[in-house]
Amino acid sequence: MLPVYQEVKPNPLQGANLCSRVFFWWLNPLFKIGHKRRLEEDDMYSVLPEDRSQHLGEELQGFWDKEVLRAENDAQKPSLTRAIIKCYWKSYLVLGIFTLIEESAKVIQPIFLGKIINYFENYDPMDSVALNTAYAYATVLTVCTLILAILHHLYFYHVQCAGMRLRIAMCHMIYRKALRLSNMAMGKTTTGQIVNLLSNDVNKFDQVTVFLHFLWAGPLQAIAVTALLWMEIGISCLAGMAVLIILLPLQSCFGKLFSSLRSKTATFTDARIRTMNEVITGIRIIKMYAWEKSFSDLVTNLRKKEISKILRSSYLRGMNLASFFSASKIIVFVTFTTYVLLGNVITASRVFVAVTLYGAVRLTVTLFFPAAIEKVSEAIISIRRIQNFLLLDEILQRNRQPPSDGKKMVHVQDFTAFWDKDLQLLEDGDLTVIGDRGTTLSGGQKARVNLARAVYQDADIYLLDDPLSAVDAEVSRHLFELCICQTLHEKITILVTHQLQYLKAASQILILKDGKMVQKGTYTEFLKSGIDFGSLLKKDNEESEQLPVPGTPTLRNRTFSESSVWSQQSSRPSLKDGAVETQDTENVPVTLSDENRSEGKVGFQAYKNYFRAGAHWIVIIFLILLNTAAQVAYVLQDWWLSYWANQQSTLNVTVNGGGNVTKKLDLNWYLGIYSGLTVATVLFGIARSLLVFYVLVNSSQTLHNKMFESILKAPVLFFDRNPIGRILNRFSKDIGHLDDLLPLTVLDFIQTLLQVVGVVSVAVAVIPWIAIPLVPLGIVFIFLRRYFLETSRDVKRLESTTRSPVFSHLSSSLQGLWTIRAYKAEGRCQELFDAHQDLHSEAWFLFLTTSRWFAVRLDAICAMFVIVVAFGSLILAKTLDAGQVGLALSYALTLMGMFQWCVRQSAEVENMMISVERVIEYTDLEKEAPWEYQKRPPPTWPHEGVIIFDNVNFMYSLDGPLVLKHLTALIKSREKVGIVGRTGAGKSSLISALFRLSEPEGKIWIDKILTTEIGLHDLRKKMSIIPQEPVLFTGTMRKNLDPFNEHTDEELWNALQEVQLKETIEDLPGKMDTELAESGSNFSVGQRQLVCLARAILRKNQILIIDEATANVDPRTDELIQKKIREKFAHCTVLTIAHRLNTIIDSDRIMVLDSGRLKEYDEPYVLLQNKESLFYKMVQQLGKAEAAALTETAKQVYFKRNYPHIGHTDHMVTNTSNGQPSTLTIFETAL
Repeated sequence: MLPVYQEVKPNPLQGANLCSRVFFWWLNPLFKIGHKRRLEEDDMYSVLPEDRSQHLGEELQGFWDKEVLRAENDAQKPSLTRAIIKCYWKSYLVLGIFTLIEESAKVIQPIFLGKIINYFENYDPMDSVALNTAYAYATVLTVCTLILAILHHLYFYHVQCAGMRLRIAMCHMIYRKALRLSNMAMGKTTTGQIVNLLSNDVNKFDQVTVFLHFLWAGPLQAIAVTALLWMEIGISCLAGMAVLIILLPLQSCFGKLFSSLRSKTATFTDARIRTMNEVITGIRIIKMYAWEKSFSDLVTNLRKKEISKILRSSYLRGMNLASFFSASKIIVFVTFTTYVLLGNVITASRVFVAVTLYGAVRLTVTLFFPAAIEKVSEAIISIRRIQNFLLLDEILQRNRQPPSDGKKMVHVQDFTAFWDKDLQLLEDGDLTVIGDRGTTLSGGQKARVNLARAVYQDADIYLLDDPLSAVDAEVSRHLFELCICQTLHEKITILVTHQLQYLKAASQILILKDGKMVQKGTYTEFLKSGIDFGSLLKKDNEESEQLPVPGTPTLRNRTFSESSVWSQQSSRPSLKDGAVETQDTENVPVTLSDENRSEGKVGFQAYKNYFRAGAHWIVIIFLILLNTAAQVAYVLQDWWLSYWANQQSTLNVTVNGGGNVTKKLDLNWYLGIYSGLTVATVLFGIARSLLVFYVLVNSSQTLHNKMFESILKAPVLFFDRNPIGRILNRFSKDIGHLDDLLPLTVLDFIQTLLQVVGVVSVAVAVIPWIAIPLVPLGIVFIFLRRYFLETSRDVKRLESTTRSPVFSHLSSSLQGLWTIRAYKAEGRCQELFDAHQDLHSEAWFLFLTTSRWFAVRLDAICAMFVIVVAFGSLILAKTLDAGQVGLALSYALTLMGMFQWCVRQSAEVENMMISVERVIEYTDLEKEAPWEYQKRPPPTWPHEGVIIFDNVNFMYSLDGPLVLKHLTALIKSREKVGIVGRTGAGKSSLISALFRLSEPEGKIWIDKILTTEIGLHDLRKKMSIIPQEPVLFTGTMRKNLDPFNEHTDEELWNALQEVQLKETIEDLPGKMDTELAESGSNFSVGQRQLVCLARAILRKNQILIIDEATANVDPRTDELIQKKIREKFAHCTVLTIAHRLNTIIDSDRIMVLDSGRLKEYDEPYVLLQNKESLFYKMVQQLGKAEAAALTETAKQVYFKRNYPHIGHTDHMVTNTSNGQPSTLTIFETAL
């Protein structure tokens, strides 16, 4: 368990004064640190008490519980939305006042702008009163600007905090619910879906709170602006407003389409991430089966569907942005065309007051209002998804007594004995970090950690679900005697087991079959009634000769009575014999590296790769030209208006001298040019939006495919070193950014950047003197941005690295749900989840506040710019005409929000480019050897199946320890070889070496071909494996058996028939095409094991490898597997890794491995003759009777093989092999 973070830095916001809060001065120390060095987690301020995950979650949970109760009473469906509103409405309402003040200021600004331009229109150098009033107006204008600058950011900060609180509370509730899901509910949802709720859906809350207030502020502001415009230009303003109002439904129509596409995309994304999850979890099996291509096709298809939807929604977004970009142009165009055609005369003050007013309302009405609608509709979809999840069935919570503390722990000292040896093998003892879901431990070690965990709980009742099957015989006996019988002797213990030799120690025995109780009684009762345990577990309809007549004790009965379960010789000394070289374990020394946070700036290289992935250079150059053209048209349109107004006013002036007649200008010429420019602006705007999206979504697709390909070709070690969550994060969050947010942000950035350049160039063109104050402002700005990004980049990276543990914790909790429940550890897990969330909140809080700190300072720079332009133009009044001033000033005012938005977007683009970097980092991982070489083995290879190990050394990583040392062995054609050894002796590593999961040193030949000289697929496809943990993948049964459609239906059914799964599959609704639940969880372990066997039967390979396939299977399935293996693979070379000696006692030869070395290799009987051999000791440890029976079998097999003429007592042989006392009760044992 991670420590809960105590000594954190107290949050300086708590003690900050008003001034400091407004300007975010309290953050200065953090920026200083960020400037000096890279920020670490310890530098983050602790979460404010009111933002703690637990506090927020429980608060909202309370409202939700009330809501559920209310709904039950009124017989309605509970509404999550209602609970949320009840919880948060008060604090959120206050923020509405901010919105009101801010939007009013935006409406007042243009009025004063008009007054200033008026002064220029009626310019009279002599009139000092007019000049002073003009100065007063300019002052009011700048004050308005400053108020806007400050208020805006305070407001944004608070609404984003509100969003954060809602999100955290939701996550808390989702996790709490996930821990309580009932079995039924687990079937209705999947890990991928829950992770998606936690990664995508809750993020909508962060966005929705920002825009929510504009739902009422938008319409209000529109009304106010219409009134002002009416006073200014009369009825023509309605034409402009009409355009605005027509644009709204268009946009909301886009929004509707967009969200419907969004939900379709979400289902594809869910499916893709779920598949990825399975691929990464089952990567070992996929590699051993050489199934990468099949999964690659699967993911590629899902991704194709997803991308086509994403492209569509991106085009919609592009249209939306383009319409936003050109909306103001169209509105102004329509307004003034109407105005002029109605016979009015254009004046600069009217033009620019209108332009600025429209500018103010356009932002709210075409950006914030539709955004509010879109975000609210998205949030509603998300709330619905979360609500459905929260309404799933829960397991019943029993009220439990609080556990009494202070009770003495069980005597753990005699218990740890068996684990000591392993702890010595692990490098850091009990502080060794084990990988995600224990990847670094062998099966047996996992089983023992599990048992140890149970014993530490000190409960009154123990339910042990076959903990003994995954370990070898000796450890199994040790566990049974010292742990189950001694340590737990005062406790009620229910042991599920297939190992009949332990029954004698039981006080009560229950035999189950097909979910019903067959018999119940004590051991002696069973003996008296002469019941044969084995037969009860076997099929009922087997030949009656096997059922012993009561009274004639068969070999098996005798075993039960005599096998010395309680033989007092403790097996500790023998443990020590086994451990000669302690340091070398089979376990991969996997140090889970911390996730890389790349430091410093995002290189130019990343941008180059990103754009190049999307399109050819020529397209990209064309894109740049298109963007420039769009911006030029944009500025020219406004400039033309001001030019027109100036021409008009000069006319007015000249005519004034000779009798007051207003001359009309040539309308057609001016209007014609004006219309042309407007159309050009709109077309260029749309074209560039669509092209940008096309290029960037394309590049996302390319990079995803490259990354996926590189993941499939990465060696297994990569997956041991990186937890699933980290790899999945690349495919979910980072690819999500590339699909969705990055193209949008890039386009937005390009648009705003060009506009800022346009504004500044216009201002400089009008008043060249402005260039002088621009230089220091520019320098300050560049310094500020660099200073800010040093810290911001770290904060953003901390945010993404602190987010990973939240997901990892969620997915490991879901995978270990039963364990968590059995240990009643829900509370602990919830606390841990809250701690992870709080850590993420610390980073998120900094992310919000630092960006506001920066924005306030940027807007201050803009305010300076506005002041310089306003007062500068008044000082230089002589040289300027009204149109120019209007253009420069109205542009300068638009700079306010836009400039800081532009810079924020540039930082955003850089931050999101980190996702691109992370993806690119995974596009060139180290690769395994190629799947196919030029040199392909002949199609019939290997028809003999001879395997030669020639001085093989093997390690999992270049710097890791050797796990196989100088192994030399010859396995003849069709030979059946058993591989035995203690846990961690190198048995599984032998297989890894054979399959080249990591490249072995030395030579391994199969049928005269060096395995290292052919492609991996050519090698792996020719060996069948039945793995230790049977893996099924989501998809149909057919896909699971035959992903490449290489076999006919008949062959598939035959294979299923062979493994007795035919009826089971035929009962499914879609037979072989039924979709399995996530990773085949609707089949039992035994059935999944049988599917693995069916795969091996289908492959018809000459070499079969069995990795303790029978560890968790009941004797009947086990017997079936053993029998099938003997029948079907009689002509194959079979290697079996066994923990139970009886499965391999009749092998042709046995390999005994110890600490990575081959100690003994000979026929079982020969090895048993040598009293010093390790194999002999292993057999003796099973107890006298057991050992005798095994030796007998070995002897018979030996004589039958080497001196067949002696073996006339045929039936006797079968009888012994059937009636053989067995460690794990396997009846038909031979291999």
